Amino acid sequence: MKTPGKHAILLATACIFSSLEVAAQEEHGSRQLTDGPAMDGFPSWSPDGRYIVFSRYGGDAAPEKTTLWLVSPDGGMPKRLTTVIGEHPDWSPDGHYIVFDGDYGNSIQVVSADGGTPIRIVPQSVPVVRGGQPKWSPDGSRIAFKEGSHLWVLEVSTGHLEMVFSEVGKVPIPVCWSRDGTEVFVSLREGAENPNSSLWAISAMGEGTRPLTAERESAYPYADLSQDGTLLVVESREEQNWDVWIMSSQVGNGSGSHPTPPWTRAPLGPPTEAGSPSSADAPGTSTYGPSMSISKRSVGS
Repeated sequence: MKTPGKHAILLATACIFSSLEVAAQEEHGSRQLTDGPAMDGFPSWSPDGRYIVFSRYGGDAAPEKTTLWLVSPDGGMPKRLTTVIGEHPDWSPDGHYIVFDGDYGNSIQVVSADGGTPIRIVPQSVPVVRGGQPKWSPDGSRIAFKEGSHLWVLEVSTGHLEMVFSEVGKVPIPVCWSRDGTEVFVSLREGAENPNSSLWAISAMGEGTRPLTAERESAYPYADLSQDGTLLVVESREEQNWDVWIMSSQVGNGSGSHPTPPWTRAPLGPPTEAGSPSSADAPGTSTYGPSMSISKRSVGS
């Protein structure tokens, strides 16, 4: 596989013989970052590029629950960040905090990047279930998350909550923010049990929506924005075809067909030598250098 840029990095979560591993993919080969019986996933870069936070299920430290861990992209022993249940971590832009889904997806919490006791930031009056998938705004002042068919924006300093989108039967999963903080990009699912979805840009002030892909028999579960804010790297799932694409974040794609503009297939390959990937999950661009993070799953025979 050839990746653009001399120092380009691809993060991957590889499911090999039913175990999950996190790896860093450089221009020449792969570097495995975690190993063992635990299942590791949801990798997220720190803003300065020094660490990767990820979720770990099982293992000797916490055999029956999912906790958050830190690992250096250069390798080394991972460090456990939380003893409580945590998934879907996202770094604050200043690198001081990590927001995540806690309590089996029933609460949204924040923990210091240095560790410590997490605090719940969304009150019980907003009943988050099955995970809110929280995402920090670019300036760190707000956090977007889902609750049922609603998309909420939390003002961190005051605790003020604003419902910016709601549509019965839809599930708006936040994937990233626009660089100016005016919009939240979401994967809009066709119901909690329906995997089909489309990509939308939703005003962070609740002032409107903008479709980016047409509604069709496919899903766009993950996306992340380039550093200049003009491109989205997107996972597209259609039947058995799970691919990574690049598209414009500025205009909608009414046709929803591939690979007509503004779509371009991203040149991604298998993260390890264990076989071809059967899925490509959670693409994300690093804030430190020309790199990209992506969860990849490959099932061994």
